[in-house]
Amino acid sequence: MRPKCIIASFACTILIGNFAYAEELPVAVFDIAFVNYSQEVEFGATNEAEKARALMLSAEFRTLIETSGRYALVDTAMAETELALHGNPFGCNACEAKIAAKLGAERSFTGAVQKLSNLVQTIVIRERDTRSGEVMAQYQTDIRGNTDEAWLRGLRWLMKNRMLPGTAELDAN
Repeated sequence: MRPKCIIASFACTILIGNFAYAEELPVAVFDIAFVNYSQEVEFGATNEAEKARALMLSAEFRTLIETSGRYALVDTAMAETELALHGNPFGCNACEAKIAAKLGAERSFTGAVQKLSNLVQTIVIRERDTRSGEVMAQYQTDIRGNTDEAWLRGLRWLMKNRMLPGTAELDAN
């Protein structure tokens, strides 16, 4: 192959890779809820550390969604009053999809960390189509340990290996 052909081929590869996600899908990402199923305290109780972890995970999830190149975040702040009427968006029977549609999103993401014990938690992320309210996908992973590091590691693994397969390969090119 001649050098000019190699350069042209390389340039095309870069351009195609950069435009692969040119049209980012508008999405609404709602805060991740914390649900305590453990027997260590009164059912459903939370402590301040777990509340803080859920907020930390919500912020990290938005960052991962935004930097994926596949999605454009819509601002959900305008929906706070409506969300307060329904409670936890993860368990409100698709109310978040209707709210997300009003905000201009095509998909909504909700999530929860479900605590089974101090050792075992499950992170669940649900993706809905805002027009139909149908669940497009549900992603989950179990994590071990009730620490900031364990929760973040679980969420990052879930994004990399379940939600965005192939992204790492595209980024490497």
